[in-house]
Amino acid sequence: MTKNDMFYKILFAIELALLPLVIFASIRIEEKWAICLFIGAVLLVKIWLELFKDKYNYQHAIISSISSILTFGVLLILFACNGYINMALAIVTVVLIAIYNILYVVQYKAQLPEFVQAVDFCYMLFECIAIACFVLVAYYNIASLIAIFALILTTVVSAGYKIYNIVRTLLNKNMH
Repeated sequence: MTKNDMFYKILFAIELALLPLVIFASIRIEEKWAICLFIGAVLLVKIWLELFKDKYNYQHAIISSISSILTFGVLLILFACNGYINMALAIVTVVLIAIYNILYVVQYKAQLPEFVQAVDFCYMLFECIAIACFVLVAYYNIASLIAIFALILTTVVSAGYKIYNIVRTLLNKNMH
């Protein structure tokens, strides 16, 4: 295990450790800035995770996917429970993010077109933008809704192509 690998895993642990603090701040601390502070910390860790991720390391891909699903699952459901966003929108978004990340891990070594790789890169950027918008969701939630919409679009496009690729590969295997 390299130092970079260990640092990546520590960052993953820090990101997950910050999520209960976000929940605690939303329940026990009345000031909205406290929630914003902890979400900002999640954003900083998420950016560091992306910077230190080894794109050729399958274990990093799995960790990144788990991180994405848990972070957005917690944040979106929390915001839905607090009334900042619609619960149905939160659930649909979390399900699409989970599907996207599962397909990302399943087809990690698959040769995908540059278009899909570009959409996957956009997804990573939209994740960071969405968390940045979540920092101010308690004050101004329209930016968060736009970021959620961008996440939904990128997950649908990428997951749709990956499902198509799986079906096409299976059909080609069965034909030969």
